[in-house]
Amino acid sequence: MTPAARPSDPTAVLAPGIADVLDAALDAVVAMDADGRVLHWNRAAQRTFGFAPEQAVGREMAELIVPPRHRDAHRRGLARLLSGAAPTLLDQRVETQAIGADGSERAVELTVTRLPQEGAPIFVGYVRDISDRLAAERELRASRHRLLEAAYETRRRFERDLHDGAQQRLIGTGIALQLLRARVDDGDELAALIDEARDELTAATAELRELARGLHPAVLTQGGLRPALRALTGRAPIPVAIDGVPAGRLPTAVETTAYFTLAEGLTNVARHSGASSATIAIEQDAELLRVTLTDDGRGGAVVGAGSGLAGLRDRAAALDGRLWVEPAAGGGTRLVLEVPCEPV
Repeated sequence: MTPAARPSDPTAVLAPGIADVLDAALDAVVAMDADGRVLHWNRAAQRTFGFAPEQAVGREMAELIVPPRHRDAHRRGLARLLSGAAPTLLDQRVETQAIGADGSERAVELTVTRLPQEGAPIFVGYVRDISDRLAAERELRASRHRLLEAAYETRRRFERDLHDGAQQRLIGTGIALQLLRARVDDGDELAALIDEARDELTAATAELRELARGLHPAVLTQGGLRPALRALTGRAPIPVAIDGVPAGRLPTAVETTAYFTLAEGLTNVARHSGASSATIAIEQDAELLRVTLTDDGRGGAVVGAGSGLAGLRDRAAALDGRLWVEPAAGGGTRLVLEVPCEPV
């Protein structure tokens, strides 16, 4: 049927009252026949796409608001649906792209249904412009990334300040005590006091070094994930094998999240799992970094509210990633972190 052969009143092909309901909708609503041509174009559709009803009705939908790169797929999908094949998009909410009267493209949320009426099939599309929402979501993700970067930079600055400031002062004081001790006889009461002060100073320096490492290890800043994980596993109370760590550098937020996830995971393994060994495996492709920590312990671990892993799960989410715990094959636990990542 050509547009000229269509009824002068396009709403006549719709059941009584349906056209009025569609016009009252706040979202764009478009009715389409089996030929893919517009039967009804409500007021919200005019506001969304810029076409008046008289400009839209009778035109092929594919040529009206479907971007050129999607038009063939749109036509094939309609033909497949009319042939009786199982629908792939019908009665589902999907995100796609549409164009307006000015040729600009915008993101839309689309749901297509088939009207339950006799005769030739009529399809109704409910369209909502989500460009502003997606832009807001992108800005939210970007702001979360910026906050993470700011937090990591603060950690690095604290670590440098502790290393270059307080630790160096303590080391200098220890050297001074050593020199003083060399001038005092072993049996002197003052010698015992100096030895005690030196031991306390050594312990304080070690605690400060651990604190600095917990804030942000210098080896991670200087060398990246590979040497940082070697140092981390070297301090672990059980054997930890490492497999597949990327040789190059990764984005700072990704490196830091991966490191602290494994640090927290190894702490939990040592404290709670009863494991005798663990394995770290890291895989990277063009878009994703996957970090896995597997132990041979008793299992049963969860990412609970208030736990260290819960906080790391939030960090992963801020990078559009995810973190979860699952049983390992043969027993034990697997901690898995996945984050979008591209090599620097």
